[in-house]
Amino acid sequence: MKKLRIATVFSGIGAFEQALKKLNIDYDIMFACDNGEREISQSHEEIKEFCSRNGFDDDQTREYIKLLYSSTKKLNMMKKSYFANYDITEDKWYEDIRFINGKKYNNQIDIFVGGSPCQSFSIIGKRAGLSDTRGTLFYEYARLISEIQPQVFIYENVLGMLSHDHGNTWKVIREVLESLGYSLSYKVLNANEYGIPQDRKRLFVVGFKDLNRHFDFPRPVELTKTLFDYLEESVEPKYYLGKKGFEFVTNPKYKNRAKVNRKIIQTQKANQQFNWNGDFVFEKLDYEKHNDEILKRAYIGEYKGERGVIRQLTHRECMRLMGFPDSYQIVVPNVWAYRQAGNSIVVNVLEAIVREIYKDELRKPIRLATVFSGIGSIEFALKRLRIPHSIVFACDNGERDVDYDVDFEKNKVFNLCDPIEKRKYVDELYEKKTSSKNYVKQTYLANYKEFDPNYYFQDIKLLDGRDFAGKVDLFVGGSPCQSFSSVGFQQGLEDARGTLFYEFARLVKEIQPKVFIYENVRNLLNHDHGKTWEIIKKIFESLGYKYKYAILNASNYNIPQTRRRLFVVGFKGDYDFNMPPIIEELRYKMKDFSINSCAEGHFTSNENGDLELGNIGGSVDEKYILSPKIYAYVMKGGTKTFYQRPEINKDIARTLLKTMGNRHRAGIDNYLSFDGTENLGSVRMLTERECLRLMGYTDDFQIVVSGSQIYKQAGNSIVVDVMMAIVKEIIKSGVFETEETNND
Repeated sequence: MKKLRIATVFSGIGAFEQALKKLNIDYDIMFACDNGEREISQSHEEIKEFCSRNGFDDDQTREYIKLLYSSTKKLNMMKKSYFANYDITEDKWYEDIRFINGKKYNNQIDIFVGGSPCQSFSIIGKRAGLSDTRGTLFYEYARLISEIQPQVFIYENVLGMLSHDHGNTWKVIREVLESLGYSLSYKVLNANEYGIPQDRKRLFVVGFKDLNRHFDFPRPVELTKTLFDYLEESVEPKYYLGKKGFEFVTNPKYKNRAKVNRKIIQTQKANQQFNWNGDFVFEKLDYEKHNDEILKRAYIGEYKGERGVIRQLTHRECMRLMGFPDSYQIVVPNVWAYRQAGNSIVVNVLEAIVREIYKDELRKPIRLATVFSGIGSIEFALKRLRIPHSIVFACDNGERDVDYDVDFEKNKVFNLCDPIEKRKYVDELYEKKTSSKNYVKQTYLANYKEFDPNYYFQDIKLLDGRDFAGKVDLFVGGSPCQSFSSVGFQQGLEDARGTLFYEFARLVKEIQPKVFIYENVRNLLNHDHGKTWEIIKKIFESLGYKYKYAILNASNYNIPQTRRRLFVVGFKGDYDFNMPPIIEELRYKMKDFSINSCAEGHFTSNENGDLELGNIGGSVDEKYILSPKIYAYVMKGGTKTFYQRPEINKDIARTLLKTMGNRHRAGIDNYLSFDGTENLGSVRMLTERECLRLMGYTDDFQIVVSGSQIYKQAGNSIVVDVMMAIVKEIIKSGVFETEETNND
């Protein structure tokens, strides 16, 4: 679907934005607004009169309001959290809803979201329309709907709104919203009916500008998780209660304020964890878990016949119980983190509502898993194509050689309980065996921030596919080209044991993805006189997959690079799939991808995923120009046994090598010149960014490692545009039929 233009008021910590992220919906924030629970002494009328008298425009008014709030000497903690987690600039942030000019955004917003404090109105019933609510913050919300005219709005409030002021408040609100010309639907939804174990009932109103739009609120789903699924493994001593706190929360007299070990927690509140208010966790005494530091603080008491300690929920656990992933950055003090969690909307509920609103446009996200993941070519392909997806796991050891007894370590790892525990064991094994860093992982995690790093594995041999059986739609990877000990096909998958292809095939067998993509060098077809390829084909067939394969060249898919690779696409079932057709005319030359022709930041992709090259030229650091010594080496044709004529500014680049940062001869590597000559002082090597471009990565791909590492990572990658072409054909096959996303 197209990029959504959104706006929020009473924005809090961005529950709506998190819902869009979980749904992989691309969006632009037109504006957000929250005063961070601060109050200014000046009245609305006083401020309005002052701004009018001084002839302030909208921007000047906003700056004046910001100054007034700054004079309170209190930080806007909501803003601090919001800016740390979402892509927003100062000019799109408002401190006070009362001074937003909605006409500025008329017909520019797709979906508008907010709530308001529950206030009584001076006039009961529909008499003056919107004016009935003047002086309340609901009036400001309704005013903005009237001025902005969004396609859809979502209004949220507490359950008590319906009965507030004997029902008069809700009566006025409903009539006002209807008077704005929107088709309304409203319902009370409970978080525990949408995947979150919290008894949290809230009123939601959804309005459509299209009066013919019928909206059904999302159906409840079975709750499969409890509080204990959201707890952290290791908790700091400060969260444990002393004697007074222990006795308070276990006293039946205070059962309405404190709950212990409830599977479904009570409603989180702004003042939770204050004066022993909220949900608590009782832990049986465990001297391994409860170290001396914890026991110095914690009181050991008895609860329901067992001795143990009681602790608060951590601020991270509270965020989890509001549907916020661990990738959400907590940048405020704990007391504010608790407050912000308690004041937020549950992300899962908003996610379900948005899914229902856009059910005709949302495709079920593809569940992706990769091995030999590199810097994420398939991940970037899906991103450029704007195809909703989630990354189940990734695996790459960063080309580090670690020596260990495979059978021994595999037995230990595979007997552990859960995938994260297994991953931690392997991480520790690598730390013991090597001091080198996994720079591939560093690049990957920097560029796919929605991915949970707990599921980044470092060794395919120690990766247990059984943990992900039935949880992966698309499985992608390759393997080094190795001969097999058995010639022919005698023992099926066992014929490949001891090779990394065996590990790829083993994972296909264990995971049973709907589709796999296997990539390798084209020489795999004739490796070991063709025997290697024959076994590979038969193994895929034995696993129950039908496949097609082809040698695809990057230059046939709009990337000016000669790069031929073997691709195998396998399906679990019968699907009408064809390898992507060749694009006859190459739109670009290697020089078009250069920074001189297209400045940094101007190499982008459009809504269809096609590359867009800005015509603004940039400059390249002189460090990339070849020194006299390097120039003399590079321009050599070769020796008696090896000769290639140097060529500069080739239209189609030679295959990018992982060693290209070492400056090979011009007959092997790629060099550019922009003065029309190949003379000393004019020839330069490709920059790291240009190499990434020649692999299909747009300029929003972050470089977070050294130059030598990024050259290596680019040279090892699969071309993104080739992956995009394959994915398009897979989508056409119908294997990922468009359907509503479930709440998993």
